[in-house]
Order: sequence, then structure tokens, then C-alpha cells
Amino acid sequence: MFSAVVNMQGIKGYFSFHQPSPFDLTTITVNLTNLDRRVGPYHVHQFPLPQMRSPSDSSCSNNNLGGHWNPFNVNTQAPAYPPPRGSTHDLFEVGDLSARHGSLENTNNFQATFMDWNLPLFGRNSIVGRSVVIHMPNSTRFACASISYPGEVTVAKAQLSCGLGVACGRTIHMVYSDE
Repeated sequence: MFSAVVNMQGIKGYFSFHQPSPFDLTTITVNLTNLDRRVGPYHVHQFPLPQMRSPSDSSCSNNNLGGHWNPFNVNTQAPAYPPPRGSTHDLFEVGDLSARHGSLENTNNFQATFMDWNLPLFGRNSIVGRSVVIHMPNSTRFACASISYPGEVTVAKAQLSCGLGVACGRTIHMVYSDE
């Protein structure tokens, strides 16, 4: 079982994820308090929170966490995205939890358990070592937490500058240390 423990902006609680094997559904349990009707969608994002002494307002930024986890490149710009609730999970970004399971909008406290067949905890498309971001209704990032490995995760990022005739790009490596 893996979890993302939220303790930011007054929100406290957790998201837990359990998948016994790569062939089983993932059970998601959400327990959040003090939402105070301030938030809406929630998603899995590409990277974990950077290590810092205390989370700042910029902890959940795109520079730190990247965008939604979308390993299958689902076209989120299509007019039909997101598909209606109840659609098969493969029509959504892997990380788009609120589109599949409902928003946190207009809630003070939230407790629920969901079954998801497109939220892997195994393999290259796993959500483990990434993060959960809770957004405000206007999509501004509000609170976030890393989906924990049982050990330490190191994230290294490199941005290559472009020049005439020179290749450019960005690389990111996540390394799990089980020592």
C-alpha cells in the first residue's frame, strides 16, 4: 500500500492506493478534512514534492511537480475531454482522478473509496513516487503531497539550452533508494 499524506493549507488527510498485483484493480481511499469548500479537482502529477524543511506556497508549482500524469498521451485538448463520468477509465489521463471519481468541490470533509483499473502501482506507468495535487475550483494548485515509496526518492532535473544547430531538451530521472 502506498499513500500521499496531505498536511498543507489547513487540509489534513490522505490518499491511499492499494493494488495487490499488476493484474488487480487499484483501490483508492480518500480521507480529507478542513477542505472548507475551497477546493475542486484533484490529480496525480508527474513528480514528487521536492525535499524541503517546510512546504511553501510554491511547493505544488509546475516547476516542482510537472503536469498531470498522462503516460498514454490522452488528448486533453479534444472537445470531448473529459468524457462523461462512468466512461471507461482508458479515456482519461491516468492522473485525472477527479474526472473519473468526482470532484471535491463544495465539501468540507471528504471520505470515499474508489476502484480504478487504470491507476497502476506497478511498472513504468506506476503512480508511485509521483504526487497528488488538490486544485481550487479555478484549477489553481492549492495543496499537494508525494505518493510515497517505502524509501527515499531522489529526483534530478536538467534543462538543456538551445542554440543554432544545437539540440535542446529536458531530462528528468527519479531514483529509488532502498538502502
